[in-house]
Amino acid sequence: MEIVSRIDEYLSKDFCDPDFFQLYSFATENINGYMQFFDLKNKSLLTVGSSSDQTINAILAGSSSITVCDICPLTKYFYYLKLASLLVLSREDFLNFLCKRQSDIEGGRYLLSKSTFERVQSVLKLLDYESYYIWEYLFSNYSKEDIEKLFRRDVNDLDSIIYCNRYLKNDYNYNRAREIVMSVSVDFVIEDITKLSIDRFFDNIWLSNVAHYLYGQGIDDMIKNSSRMLNDNGRILVCYFWNTSMTVKGFPIEHLSSIEAEQIRIPGISKMDDKNSILVYTKG
Repeated sequence: MEIVSRIDEYLSKDFCDPDFFQLYSFATENINGYMQFFDLKNKSLLTVGSSSDQTINAILAGSSSITVCDICPLTKYFYYLKLASLLVLSREDFLNFLCKRQSDIEGGRYLLSKSTFERVQSVLKLLDYESYYIWEYLFSNYSKEDIEKLFRRDVNDLDSIIYCNRYLKNDYNYNRAREIVMSVSVDFVIEDITKLSIDRFFDNIWLSNVAHYLYGQGIDDMIKNSSRMLNDNGRILVCYFWNTSMTVKGFPIEHLSSIEAEQIRIPGISKMDDKNSILVYTKG
């Protein structure tokens, strides 16, 4: 399998391969803070998000179908690992398995534990055999420290992860997500979302922080391209800002707002942070 060869090559290097993008174990934005500005109930969603958190939160909010577009080739495999973990593990064990905390950095025993993987692998095998094959190969041939190299290091602390994700807020939400997650169709497109061209239309599109990697004209082109896939009255999350005064590649947020996009202030990634915002475009 070609993807296994790419993983082997990537993990054998001592530096980050720019051609092999890393996964997010959990989203670094306050999804719970912006979901209320989108009509998700019985609606379709196109979203980025190799963490899978956008997908699971949208399912909990009632989305009827979801397409995940991400440039990272491991996105689909991680979604199914996370899905199997959700179906099998308690909320506490789920977080222990997938969340890097300070105690883990100092030698804790939970993060990416092989024994926990062995608890979920039979369900993973039923959900998606290819994903099972990838993770079974990794846990059989690499240490958890090596597997961690597949994940970005800029993750939030445990309290912020719970705060930003509605499905992790409490046991009730977690169990509700577990009950309904299999009832929603989730498709994957491994591609640069700025260049995506598919014959589908969506009620909502979430572009996360992709705009931070683009320049002015690229941002305009991304919005125009995305709006072609948007139903009338649909909404696009054009960009997520961790600070309302931030710029995108030296491109002032005020200019972005002039692209018929509304700037909305939202709570930040922790209870003490109130400086986050999103830009939302509505197709009239």
